[in-house]
Amino acid sequence: MVFNLFTKIVLSPIYYIIHHNYFFGFIHKFIIKDFYYKNLKFELKIKSIPLQNYAGFLFKTYEYNDRKLIERHINSKNRSIVLGGGLGFIPVLTYKFSGNKILVFEINKKIINNLKKNLIKNNAKFKIYNYNLVYKKTKNKYFFFSKDFLATSSKIRTSKKVLIKNLEKNKIKDFNKYNTLILDIEGDEDYYILNIKKFTKIKYLFFELHYNIIDKIKREKIMYVLKKNNFKLIDKCFNSYYFVRG
Repeated sequence: MVFNLFTKIVLSPIYYIIHHNYFFGFIHKFIIKDFYYKNLKFELKIKSIPLQNYAGFLFKTYEYNDRKLIERHINSKNRSIVLGGGLGFIPVLTYKFSGNKILVFEINKKIINNLKKNLIKNNAKFKIYNYNLVYKKTKNKYFFFSKDFLATSSKIRTSKKVLIKNLEKNKIKDFNKYNTLILDIEGDEDYYILNIKKFTKIKYLFFELHYNIIDKIKREKIMYVLKKNNFKLIDKCFNSYYFVRG
């Protein structure tokens, strides 16, 4: 959900009737079961999907913001790194529109098998990393896991705290051949954006800005850093953004 005043007033009723609805979620989970989008199919064999979230699969509103930007702007120019692999939906779309091998990072080990199956079933060329991507050697990082697999974050605290190993970008073969960074990482997008100058080969940047986690001051700083590093806003869909360097 987009966490700003407009959304709370205008879109909240739509959100809870269509996208986040227990009744429609029940129908999808127990009758339809898989997630279908155009000619793509995704298994949902993950225990940590709240019942109400299945409504988003039924009405095709799952990852709506990011999907719109990917469909509008990804093409053969993009060689993409996707942080937050999830079910594989955004990674698969990214591959389908670019035709280029993708690097996918997912820190939740319990959903890796489902993610991998969906990438394979949809004929994507990929490499999956169960690590936290960093630009330099640093201490491994703690993340908080919840009953909702989509809510894994270092900033949304829960009772389950898991230490995730870091992986330095210079340890990844051909990392500098990738020019596109796609972020859907529940509030941790600020690390990559505020340090974007360390990712010198990244020209195309897609990210979801989590208003409920990142406050106004930090959001303004993010926009300032992007401008300072010559990134220009090309498109947005609610709280998802597409910037290009140059």
